[in-house]
Amino acid sequence: MSTQAMPDAKIPVALTHASSEKLSRHEMLRWINTTVQGEYTKIEDLCSGVAYCQMMEMLFPNSVGMKKIKVNAKLEHEFLHNLKLFQMAFTRINYEKSVPIERLIKGRFQDNFEFLQWFKKFYDVHAAGKENMKLPNTQKPQINLKTKTTKKVLNRVGSEMTPPTANSTQLNADESGSPRSLKYLQETRDKLAEQTAAILNERNFYYKKLLDVENVSR
Repeated sequence: MSTQAMPDAKIPVALTHASSEKLSRHEMLRWINTTVQGEYTKIEDLCSGVAYCQMMEMLFPNSVGMKKIKVNAKLEHEFLHNLKLFQMAFTRINYEKSVPIERLIKGRFQDNFEFLQWFKKFYDVHAAGKENMKLPNTQKPQINLKTKTTKKVLNRVGSEMTPPTANSTQLNADESGSPRSLKYLQETRDKLAEQTAAILNERNFYYKKLLDVENVSR
C-alpha cells in the first residue's frame, strides 16, 4: 500500500430522520450495485464487507489496501477480515466511527440495513465535489458462489441419474389392466429399488467430491 498521507474525512455524519433519504431496500441495492458494479440481491449479502471496502477506497484511495480484501468471502471469519480492513480505513482517514462488526457478520437484515443507511449518508457527504471516482481494480465478487454451484451440480447429477421406470410394454397388461405376472412386477420393483440405492450412493459421492473441491479452491 502507498505510504502517502490519507486525506481526512470532512465532518461527522449522524443518521437522523431528517438526514436519511428513507430509501427502500430495493433502492439501496440498486445504489450499491450501480456504485460497485455488483450483483447483490439481498441487503444481508453486504455482511461480507467487500462493497464497503470498495466504496471506501473510491472515496479515499489507499485507505483500505484492495489486495488484502477477500473478494469472494463466504465464511464468517472472512467477513470479519474484510470488515476489520474497513474499520481500519476510518482510522487512516482520522474519522471516529465504530463499525458494528459483530452484528454485521451475522448477516441479519435489520443490522445490515441500518448500517447501510448510515454509510449511504457518509458516502454522499464525502463524494460531493469529487470527480472521476473510479471503482478499485478488484476481482468481481461471486455472490453466494457455493450455494449456486452446489445446487447446479446436484441438479445436473440428479437429471443424469433419473431411475428407470418399468416400460408399459414390458408389463404386458391385458385389457382388464391386470399384470400378466405378479412375480415379474415384484422382480422389477426390487431391481428398481437396488438401482435407486446405487444412484443415491453415487450422488452422495459426487456431492462430497464437490465440497472437497470448493474447500480446496478457497
